[in-house]
Amino acid sequence: MSFIDFKAIVKKVNMKPKGLTEITLEVNSADLDGKIQHLSEMIDQKVESQLESTLVNYNVEINPNTNQPTTSYKVDQHGVVSKVESQPEQLEAELGLPKENIPTKKEKRQIERTIIEEFITSGMAPNFEEFPSDFPNFVKRKIEGESYSKLASELEISSGKIVDLMDQYFAKVAPLADTWWDWKQDQDAEAEPLFKQENDAPAEEDSPADNDSQDDQEDEEHGVA
Repeated sequence: MSFIDFKAIVKKVNMKPKGLTEITLEVNSADLDGKIQHLSEMIDQKVESQLESTLVNYNVEINPNTNQPTTSYKVDQHGVVSKVESQPEQLEAELGLPKENIPTKKEKRQIERTIIEEFITSGMAPNFEEFPSDFPNFVKRKIEGESYSKLASELEISSGKIVDLMDQYFAKVAPLADTWWDWKQDQDAEAEPLFKQENDAPAEEDSPADNDSQDDQEDEEHGVA
């Protein structure tokens, strides 16, 4: 049985007669290095495939007056992401005033799926009330290789439902993951010079006292000789 995996671009989906659909994928030749023979063996054979986008699309609400997101996030020293309340919202909450309705617009954004996956596997991703209890852990297990069917069985839902839920969760957590990733990059950048400095530190030189002791020992040896 042959098995290959590669990243590709979906170039065309063509609806054909007799209920058939033709899907055209474009693959970088370097990604198929050493796999062409296995791929050729699959021609006209039934294969099992799963397509998953490497990018996650999500929407961000934008204040047209400032052209900035209406919701922003911060990361503490432990990597925990939390929402930042704007000053008007804090004042309204303190005074018990009704929340001001500001017209907003939605802006589509994209983020690498691997960034969200790393955020989730780090254990920093939150659970949201519209998802099943401990759902981030189920997503983490899927990222680590467990099947949709096994996880769906534990949640007592269909495989199709859990796929939809995970897609929704990825989109929901995307802005938090984006903020966390920027924080992580800054942390790594700060740690790198310290690591380099430790590795570049010169070896300890012998102290004058050690040198004197060594000279005395050599004089004694010569005297004995």
